[in-house]
Amino acid sequence: MDGVGTKWWPYKHKGSVNEVLIISLLFLPLAGGVFGMLFKNTSYSIGGIGLSFAASLLVIINSIEFNTAIQWLPDYSLGIKLDSTAAILICLVTLISLLVHTFSLEYMREDDGKHRYFAKLGLFTFSMIGLLLADHLILLFVFWELVGLTSYLLIGFWYKKDGIPASARLSFMVNRIADVALLAGILMINNSGSLNISELSGTWLFLPSILVAIGAFGKSAQLPFSGWLTKAMVGPTPVSALIHAATMVAAGVYLLFRVAPFMHESTLIIVALTGTFTALYGGLCALFQHDIKKVLAYSTISQLGYMVMGIGVGAGSASIFHLFTHAFFKAGLFLGAGAIIHYLHQVTKADAQDMRNMGGLKKALPWTYSTFLVCALALTGIPFFSGFMSKEGIIIAGWEWAEQIGAWAYIVPDVGLITAFLTALYVGRMVLLVFYSENRLEEKIVAFSENLSLKVPLIVLALGSFWFVFDWNPFAHESRLSGYWSSTPSHSSDSISLIVMILSTLLAISGLVLAYSFFKPGSNYEQSFSKLEVGKFKLAFNGFYLVALYQSIGRGFSRFSQFTFAVDQMVVDGFIHFVGVGSVVISKVIALIDRFMVDGPVNLCGHISAFVGKRVAGLSSRDIQTQLAWLLAGVILILSWILFF
Repeated sequence: MDGVGTKWWPYKHKGSVNEVLIISLLFLPLAGGVFGMLFKNTSYSIGGIGLSFAASLLVIINSIEFNTAIQWLPDYSLGIKLDSTAAILICLVTLISLLVHTFSLEYMREDDGKHRYFAKLGLFTFSMIGLLLADHLILLFVFWELVGLTSYLLIGFWYKKDGIPASARLSFMVNRIADVALLAGILMINNSGSLNISELSGTWLFLPSILVAIGAFGKSAQLPFSGWLTKAMVGPTPVSALIHAATMVAAGVYLLFRVAPFMHESTLIIVALTGTFTALYGGLCALFQHDIKKVLAYSTISQLGYMVMGIGVGAGSASIFHLFTHAFFKAGLFLGAGAIIHYLHQVTKADAQDMRNMGGLKKALPWTYSTFLVCALALTGIPFFSGFMSKEGIIIAGWEWAEQIGAWAYIVPDVGLITAFLTALYVGRMVLLVFYSENRLEEKIVAFSENLSLKVPLIVLALGSFWFVFDWNPFAHESRLSGYWSSTPSHSSDSISLIVMILSTLLAISGLVLAYSFFKPGSNYEQSFSKLEVGKFKLAFNGFYLVALYQSIGRGFSRFSQFTFAVDQMVVDGFIHFVGVGSVVISKVIALIDRFMVDGPVNLCGHISAFVGKRVAGLSSRDIQTQLAWLLAGVILILSWILFF
């Protein structure tokens, strides 16, 4: 293993070539973004992420692995590890980020805050690379929070627009709730062993396992945390491509992949079921959306559900494969949606994200249409596209897992197949409504010049959605890249593999056919789909009111906090005020008693003595005759007392 060390800090000695390479691929995106913002030049941002991608390619080509630690506290160090899994995922992250940067050159060209935007993209990419390099759960958590912070900054990029700050805050807070669970799980694991991922061993207890899983559910938008991802659509569309494809939402899947071997068996069952029902939830909600970005957001939730399902059933390799393929076709779909929105902003004042304002865009945006169609077919999971290969591996593993667990467990692969049908149905609907229907705008559709900064990323992502990028066999459910994240090839039953592939393909084709029959140009459904769907399927249209649930819980906590504040003011502070005032009153009373009942008699005696003394002193100052007269009077009084009393 190259670059192995125990205690390392890059500024204490001259680093090796490998160390310099690791530092470069980590910090170049951040440096490029910062310099681009300081000098108001996007070339720095593009150059930084481009060089980082080149460094990641060198790491893969030279099979560089790296394992070291940064001394943090005495006898406590934070591990950094670059293995084959981290290397291939860093390459994916930097590639997608480079394509998003390139696309954004045109998309954000007229935006006054574009340099701030590119700086945040650089910080976002840096945070995700750091998360992938972290071999210590505390260090991973630090970058985990940085990813969350930068996503909040990017989601709320247009913070001056109404509603955007609130959506960004909701996304941020939902993730923070899950992160509290993750931190609690990490602290519990720390009490029983090492936090270095490469040193983990044994099986965790159920509680720390489920807490870590909850943290991953939040980041990867699994139920019940799924609602935040649709609210994240208020940011620039290229940001959505980066968040949904290879950065933030992938972080939860990556964490589960790393720690799944140590999770409690019951936790893995919960993980499998959560992923299964999240996949179904996302598919149902995507089917009834008008906003093209919301369709894709719910689609991401559904596909992440597949990945989480795969980890729960023990098919972590298939899940990472699906993460890899999903990154290409989902980034392509989001950037394609961005190109559509960019075009509509120039030709109409209508809502550029609403598919009811689209239709007939095939002629206006030929390159966007072609690449969008390829990525959409990959998402449906039909043969000869990457999505078919990776998704089948998860469903096959789910079927084999169910054979071992029991009859009830077949709900996992069965729901996976149902979701495959729903996926094809909502994808077909989206493509037909956007590109094939008649123009529904008042303005006339005109041809649009798609420049290179828009076309090149779309073409690269569309090419990455074909089967041959991953294996020459279009029906394989593994990839030539699988060796990067799995040391042992999977062995599936040929009969189960064949059954699943046939069923999945038939369901996907059926979904596309049904979508065409409903939403083909001129059909009744195509012309009146808005009233039909919102009226009869309001529950799915509103995402089963998850966001409303979050808001209700938030209002409940707000009211509770107001109640506790009132109790604090009226009861706690009131009692303290009463005690304080009472103490003052009592002290005043005691002071009066002391003054008049204790000090009073004493002072009276003193005053009397002083008076008598003065009188006596006055007598002593008179003449001798007066003094003799007083003496005689005194003797007479004494004698009278003796004689008569």
